[in-house]
Amino acid sequence: MSTVRVFLTLAPLVFVCWASPASAADRMRPGQWVGTTTVGARVFPNSSCVSQSDADAMNGDAKAVQTLLEKTIPPSICKIIDVKVSGGQVVYTAACGAQPPRIITTMYHGNSSEGSDSIGTKTEAKLTGACK
Repeated sequence: MSTVRVFLTLAPLVFVCWASPASAADRMRPGQWVGTTTVGARVFPNSSCVSQSDADAMNGDAKAVQTLLEKTIPPSICKIIDVKVSGGQVVYTAACGAQPPRIITTMYHGNSSEGSDSIGTKTEAKLTGACK
């Protein structure tokens, strides 16, 4: 799987969350999230249904977030390491195939999020309502 495809697989889950700096429990809510991932000059739309259990995991500590990421992105595709959560920010490293590891940072703001990785890929997302 190409690095771009792997990142596009990661983007809907990882960047489709939101948070309030005041409480980790508010980092993510379940529902339908719609956003874009920008790789260079190309923009890829994405949509993802986030379940209550996935939202609960993303609202947890670094270990809970890592467990969810590893469930979504099998270690045979990307190794997820060094997960950190602090208020509205989630930062982790993804080592995918022969590509150099990427540091992925996502900031959460109530009903929207934006993120980027260490090679310039950017993403944004917003909650649009109940899952379709």
